Amino acid sequence: MLNRRLIRIRAMQALYAYEQSRKANLLLAEDLIKENFAPDLNSMEVQDKPKLKGLTDLSIKVLHEELSIHETTEDFEAPKAVTQAVKEAKILFNNRNKADFDQMSLRTLREADKVFVVYLKLLNLYLALADLSLADRKFEGKSRLADNKLLKALQENSEFEILSLKAEAQWNEEKDFVKSLYNTVLRENERYNEYCSKINHTLDEEIALLKYMVKNVFLKNEVSVNYFERFHLYFSEDRETLRAMVAHTFQNYDEEDGLEIAQSNEEWKERKEFLGKLFKQSIQRENELNEYILPKLKNWEYERVADADKILMRMALIEFMEFPSIPIKVTINEIIEIAKTYSTPKSGVFMNGVLDTLSKELVRSGEIRKSGRGMLDNK
Repeated sequence: MLNRRLIRIRAMQALYAYEQSRKANLLLAEDLIKENFAPDLNSMEVQDKPKLKGLTDLSIKVLHEELSIHETTEDFEAPKAVTQAVKEAKILFNNRNKADFDQMSLRTLREADKVFVVYLKLLNLYLALADLSLADRKFEGKSRLADNKLLKALQENSEFEILSLKAEAQWNEEKDFVKSLYNTVLRENERYNEYCSKINHTLDEEIALLKYMVKNVFLKNEVSVNYFERFHLYFSEDRETLRAMVAHTFQNYDEEDGLEIAQSNEEWKERKEFLGKLFKQSIQRENELNEYILPKLKNWEYERVADADKILMRMALIEFMEFPSIPIKVTINEIIEIAKTYSTPKSGVFMNGVLDTLSKELVRSGEIRKSGRGMLDNK
């Protein structure tokens, strides 16, 4: 299952997507203003185009000022037409943002759950390939994938079958892909041919083949990777997690109890709650969080700070204040590592300075209260 670092990456990516949609919504709001002041081609009166353009430009300027995080110093009374146009544009902007927020909130959690669907598809892929191996004359008189003891146990696991049906994780509708993977990849694989050349296998040998296949065939070979990248948006980030989940399933095989299939549990519910809170509160409390962040950007203009850095700083503040069991240093270190990978080369140093200062101030003010494990290394 996804660890906290992957959850943070998932939240950051979802927040980045929301930020891009918000920029697109601003363009739509500007387009609405332009439409409001577009020349009326059906009017019998002469259209004052310079005046209409002036009203358009002024309205867009006012819109940006009202949406800016900075206080405006200008104090003037805009024409009623401008005030009305800006009001309508803001309504459109806010409604579109709310719709995107609601949609992305649901999608972010659904995509997190999809790691279990991909996991089930990977297990079913073994069975689909095993079925093809039965009719392969190349291996007559030799072992085949279908002979693997653990795959037989998987095939007979009723719990796995029910989970697969519910998740629609079988390969009945994707037989061409399975055939391609078998014929062009597995059938010619040296390790698989070596396995098939031996009739009897120890349990360790059976497990070793399956672990080899998930790592080198399912999650590394181009044919398979291309499929899963289309199927799952976060496949690249989840690849190692999926490998571990599949390997763990086979490694823990027991002669009496059979295979234990990974499922959503209380720990996973907590991880999803962590994800949902990071995403939602980073947006809902943006103005409040910016009040903490802005004073710390003494040598940086907010508009020039990378979007990913802004997002990660807000996420860190939510972790500081809303998750008492997570130590401050853990949050800072994790956010810095993500920034190094997903933002600019200087983001790590920049983030470290801002977050270290913020955390110390918020601890002194009592706005950060850690408990249990969260109190470790917070001196």
